[in-house]
Order: sequence, then C-alpha cells, then structure tokens
Amino acid sequence: MRLLVVISICIALIGFGIISPHAASANVWIPDNEFLGYYDSNGTYTVVGAVKNTENMPVIPSITINVKDGDKEISDNYTFSIINSQTDIPFKIKIPEVGDKNATLETPQVSFVTSSHNALDIDVIYGRTLIKHPDGHTSGFILNNDTSPAYGVRVYAVIYGKDGKMLDTGKSIETIERMDPGQKIAFSMYPDPQFASNVSYYSCFVVGGDGSQTEWVERNGNKFYFSFITSGAVAYPKYDDLTQTLSLTVRQPFPEKGFVNFMFTQETGDEKFTVKVNGNPIEFLQSKDPQGSWHVSFNVPQRSVSNVEISGFGAISSIPEFPANNSKNYLLIAIPIAAAAVSIIIWKKKKN
Repeated sequence: MRLLVVISICIALIGFGIISPHAASANVWIPDNEFLGYYDSNGTYTVVGAVKNTENMPVIPSITINVKDGDKEISDNYTFSIINSQTDIPFKIKIPEVGDKNATLETPQVSFVTSSHNALDIDVIYGRTLIKHPDGHTSGFILNNDTSPAYGVRVYAVIYGKDGKMLDTGKSIETIERMDPGQKIAFSMYPDPQFASNVSYYSCFVVGGDGSQTEWVERNGNKFYFSFITSGAVAYPKYDDLTQTLSLTVRQPFPEKGFVNFMFTQETGDEKFTVKVNGNPIEFLQSKDPQGSWHVSFNVPQRSVSNVEISGFGAISSIPEFPANNSKNYLLIAIPIAAAAVSIIIWKKKKN
C-alpha cells in the first residue's frame, strides 16, 4: 500500500513538472565524435549520429536537435525505438529548413525512459557474407533469433572512413514488412555519394518491431492506415469525412493511469492536431519520428472507457495502401506515460 501511495505521489509530481525521468545521462548519450551535420549530395542539411545505451536495462531515447541557421534557430524533438543495454542506434535526420551554408549544429539534448522489455533479438550476420563493395556500399544478412515475428525491420549502421572517423550513417534500402523466427533476409545500404570513395567499414545494428498495432478506417472511399501502442486497448475506429476527424474508443482497465500513442503518416507536413476525450479538449503531445511520421500521445484515466476524437488531418494527396513501416518502430514517450507504465508493471507484479 505504501508503495502505491509513493507511486501516486510521484505521478502527481511528474504531472506538475516537479520531477522528471531521466534527462541527460552519462549512460545514455551521443558521443561528440559520432554526431555531425553536413549537406548531402542533394544539398539537404543532414544530421547523423548514434545514441549509445550503457544502462543495465533497455531504454527508449528522445533527442532534441538544435541548429543555428543564420539569425534563426531550428529545433525539433525525435523519439527512437528501444535500445537494448550495451548497444547503439544510429540515426540520420534531414532538415531541409536549414539554408545557411555556415549553419551551426549545437550539442544535442538526450533524455530517455526505461523499457519493460528488450527489443527483438535480430542480429547482423558478421563474416564472409557481410561485404563492403568497391563503390562503398555494403550488403549482408540478418537473422531473427527471436521466438516472435518482427515487423518493419530495418538495419542501420555507423559508417567510418579510412582514418577511423565517422563519415555518415546508413539505413537498409529493402522493405522488410515481416520477418519470421529463424528467417534470414538479405539487406544492403549505401552511404551518401560524396563519402563513397572514403568508406572503410560499417558498424551495423538492427531495429525490429515494437509491438505496435495497425488498424485502418475508410476515408473518402479508401483505406487509411494508422498505428498505435497503448497500455490498454483501442477499438471501433471510424473516420468522418465531413469533419476530417478520427474517432475511436480507448479502454484502460488497470487501476493506474494509462497512455496511448497514435502514429500517422505525414501528408502535408503542416498538420496541427486537436484531441477531445469524451467531448472535452485535452492536453497532448504532438511530435514526429526521424522518418517523418506524426505521433499523437496522451494519458487516459484509470479504469476508464474513453471516446476519443482526433482532428487536424491534412488534405488528402494520396492514401497509403499499406501501413508505413517507419511508424511501427518509433514511440513518443511522454513523462507521465513513463510513470504510468512503471505503475502498471508494479501493480501486475504485486497482483501475481
């Protein structure tokens, strides 16, 4: 009972911003020599790096990137997939808004929450099958050693030059929508062409699925896919073409606050969402992942059934026929969400 009281107090304090989970940490960070900005071969300002996790548990990191672009500052937040203990997650983020050739990339801010489970066990097969080709690209195989299928699998790598310094990061070009246990699949990736002749080796990492679910609704006569992850359950999605509003039911059966994080494919880039729960506007977090998918995240009350309405979708240019893989692998984890998740885990353990 005392433990639950303490947890409740912590959740309340977090809600008022008095305390927060892990901000910058010496155990989850981006090394200075593995964080840089450059203009790619198409002239787009690009930020590359790798988040390292030396905590003794898996984490879900978020980073804030700030770029001084002449007399203005461009800042944005990005949330990544689960990083297992003692592993890295490379990233490449394109920021087309940056136009000044003398733009300054500032030190990134890193925060994280701990995860209750590891990422899926998918490994790069090192050996003769992992090949660096004369044109600088690499190819190889990955193997699903887990007991569960993985969805939206991608391979990332830090790309090093002949002097041992980081040049770039890369991402596999293949679309791997599903990978069954024991399955082996080929992958390949390329550096930015301006670095191709200087590539020495790749340090590869695999990012698998995160357990998010995908649903679809009929929107203007087409299938509109979206993904979500929640501590409870989501049901009965519908889309109103007149008001451009997605409505659904969110259930939170546990005696602690829950959360839901919706992921939508970006359509115009200017979407400004609004969220109503049981007819009343609520506070929520809107962000995007490095691949550009929108995240809409908020808390839901304990032991509740909530009618949720999300508005603000962009004008339809094209409706994706299949759910975007990228939206499955990135989670927007808010501070109250972290506290609620911890509470649920502890409550389940006490119950058992």
